[in-house]
Amino acid sequence: MLKRSRLVVAALAAIALVLGGLIYRDVFVGTKNTASSLNLYTVGRRTVTSSVTGTGNLVPMQQANVSFKVTGTLTEIDVRVGDRVNAGQVLARVDPTQEQNAVASAQANLAMAQANLQTAEVPLTSNQIAQLRDNVTTAQQQYNDGVAQVNLTNTQDASVVTADQNQLAADQQALTFNSAYQAAKQTLATDQATLQTAIDQFNTDGCKTQTYPYTGPCLADFNTVATDQSKVNADQLAVNGYTVAVTTDQTKLNQDTAKQQSDKTSGQRSINQAAASVTSAQDALKTQTESKPNQILSAQAQLASAQAAVQTAQQNLAATTLVAPMNGVVNSINGVVGESALTGSGATAEAPGTQAPLPTSQASNAFMVIGDVSGMEVVIPFAESDASKLAFNQDTQVTFDAVPNLTISGHVVAVGSAATVQSGVVNYYATVALNQTNPALKQGMTSNATVVVSKATNAVVVPNLAITRLGGQAYVNLLVNGKQVQTQIETGVVGDQYTEVTGGLSEGAQVVIPTLRVSSSSGGVRNGGGGVRIGGGG
Repeated sequence: MLKRSRLVVAALAAIALVLGGLIYRDVFVGTKNTASSLNLYTVGRRTVTSSVTGTGNLVPMQQANVSFKVTGTLTEIDVRVGDRVNAGQVLARVDPTQEQNAVASAQANLAMAQANLQTAEVPLTSNQIAQLRDNVTTAQQQYNDGVAQVNLTNTQDASVVTADQNQLAADQQALTFNSAYQAAKQTLATDQATLQTAIDQFNTDGCKTQTYPYTGPCLADFNTVATDQSKVNADQLAVNGYTVAVTTDQTKLNQDTAKQQSDKTSGQRSINQAAASVTSAQDALKTQTESKPNQILSAQAQLASAQAAVQTAQQNLAATTLVAPMNGVVNSINGVVGESALTGSGATAEAPGTQAPLPTSQASNAFMVIGDVSGMEVVIPFAESDASKLAFNQDTQVTFDAVPNLTISGHVVAVGSAATVQSGVVNYYATVALNQTNPALKQGMTSNATVVVSKATNAVVVPNLAITRLGGQAYVNLLVNGKQVQTQIETGVVGDQYTEVTGGLSEGAQVVIPTLRVSSSSGGVRNGGGGVRIGGGG
């Protein structure tokens, strides 16, 4: 079995080698075949074009997403989808009550600012200036008088307190050296000790648990305590009689000290108030005389701010009415009367080199979309290899899936400089302007564009099938004296069927179109070529 397999492989290899030799002979080796048995092409001149194709969408030459700039409730919508509108035409309105109130408030503030500026700009008379200076003098005098009065009161209070302190000290000293007072104090102390002894005896005899009237020993103890208590009371009255003057002196000293502190606090408050009055009068004089220019500048700044606020409020009021920014057709409306109007949403992504929108499958978030369909353009994503060949103003032929047998010429407006990557595929958007309009065309229609990226007129050409490329170099087989001679050529524009020859070949030469001889069941021969098709065109 293994030996048989090796024989089969060897046989197949031999057959492949023979076929390869035959193919090489037929394609690359000149023979002595006559011209009548070869597929020949006489080199001539013609126009060759190279083109790239792409599929995109038809879009209006300009499109705008229109939304309100202020919030509010929709009170009217004056157009419908499909209506044609003109620039400046009213489209819709929202409730303007809030904006009207804002305008009124801003105008009131403006009137106040204007009045303040007018007041600041009016010059002072000599009498007004003199009055302001008199106010400063009066306030300063009142301050000085207040300080003097406070100082006088504080001095008098201090003198009274000092006299009280001296009187108290004198009476205390006299009491200290009064023998009768000292004897009374001693008697009081002795009687207080006797009273305490009687009380202790009363408690020792258990009399605390009894109630009056007492009996037995408790009665005697109670009477003793009562007698001793009477003596102590009498002694205390005697002692108090000697200390009346000292007590009176202490009371007077406390009262006068409190008055002294109260007068200090009240006086300092009066001084502070008088000082504030002086400062206020000085500031008024300075503001009305020395700082007059600064006051005017401040009033002017407030007026400018109030004017800006009025302008903003009026703009917001005007924005409650939505107007068309351009001529066009209403493509969509998002909202109905009674709903809150969409504000500030929706932005139009522009196609390269134009104000036409990029095709998108996402719905706009704008309140209204308007498109200018007076002119149409095609926006097409081209593969990166094709986009590199595109350039401004290249001729283009456009067809439409929805409108058979319609072809409109156009030209390339611009090619995007940034790529768009979708599902890993790199594309570049290009914009093609149509040279004419057609009523059958609608925005969004699928459009197929063929762009001529290069063109050679009256060029020496050969069929693509006659060219063989080896290692990046192009060759053709020339028929010279009945033999095929492999010849190197330089190529230019490569079309769909023909290629421009820029060197190595002359007009009128006979070029052999290679024939691949492969036996078929019918014994015929199938022709083929080594040409490489690049782009489209002639």
